[in-house]
Amino acid sequence: MKILVHFKSGFKQTFIVPKCMLALEFRNMAKKIGGSIESIEFSLPPRRQSSISTTAEPQMGIVRLPEKR
Repeated sequence: MKILVHFKSGFKQTFIVPKCMLALEFRNMAKKIGGSIESIEFSLPPRRQSSISTTAEPQMGIVRLPEKR
């Protein structure tokens, strides 16, 4: 799975991670690499539809993970 992380410093980094990795484990790893996190975007695979569609584009979702307390 591709994950794009926006850091508070303005730096952006794309990570390719296994689906089995826990979100908390990923967030901690990303923080060690780039510092404080602004937002995280997970790439979502295109949905399968019953009708035939030739314009299947991957969707992007933005999820804000809470800061560690």
